[in-house]
Amino acid sequence: MYREIYIDVVFITNFLMDFVLIRLTGMLLGIQAVWYRSLLGALIGALSSCLILLLPTDIFTLAAFVLHVATAAVMAKIGCSVKSKRMLAGATAALYILAFLCGGFWDVISAEENKAFGLGAFVLFTGASYVLFAVCVRKYRKWNSRGEVFCQVRLKFQEKTQTVTGFYDTGNLLSDPLTGKPVSIAEEQALADLVPAAALNGLRNMQETVGKYDDPLWESLHPHFIVFSSVNDHGGILPAITLEEMCIYRGEQIVYVYHPVIAVSSSPFDSKGAYQMILNGKMI
Repeated sequence: MYREIYIDVVFITNFLMDFVLIRLTGMLLGIQAVWYRSLLGALIGALSSCLILLLPTDIFTLAAFVLHVATAAVMAKIGCSVKSKRMLAGATAALYILAFLCGGFWDVISAEENKAFGLGAFVLFTGASYVLFAVCVRKYRKWNSRGEVFCQVRLKFQEKTQTVTGFYDTGNLLSDPLTGKPVSIAEEQALADLVPAAALNGLRNMQETVGKYDDPLWESLHPHFIVFSSVNDHGGILPAITLEEMCIYRGEQIVYVYHPVIAVSSSPFDSKGAYQMILNGKMI
């Protein structure tokens, strides 16, 4: 008895499923990985699935098990932009759990007896399952992190890092008109060890100095103005910069934001210094 297997179908179906699993894993762990890294992780997973089919029957069980575990770890590392070993173990475990939860549904759709379901239908049902599980994951994260308004934020620029206390403000929905990205606000003093003093001084007087700087470091910050409005006043403008990375630690949730836009305030937010940064409500 034999069964015909089409390697192109195996590749496409596994690629779609792995991409969904990686995105759901990132949501579950609060990691905002860029989409092209998730695509790369899914590509590795799909190629691995095809490779397993080519393994000799006598070594299939052991080799397939080792390859499965190694592939899951690589998918989590690349697709979810995992940084630490502890996070890698958690992401790999989450990937397997989600694969188990989603696997039953996908097996029914792709079963041999369900010949009426073609590739188009499989794509449709895979997308539907992604939406369903994504809603569940977001609801779980929202429930799990309820009540936590203060969190640690690690900022990175030019190989330097600075950790500050952030205040999660659901009312801050400020967005950058140039990129559409959510904008957080940081005290100028909180960036003193991260951004060179000359650059901070340039931001402080940017209305007078804009267009006069010809410095690669200054240009790498992408300085520009952000227009804001608030309940207490009529609003105004703030200088804004773009850093390399921001990592938000909120309870068990970790959110990575690449190239975050940060508006810089010359005035402190809290007289007691409880927090130095106001996080955007769309980031968590």
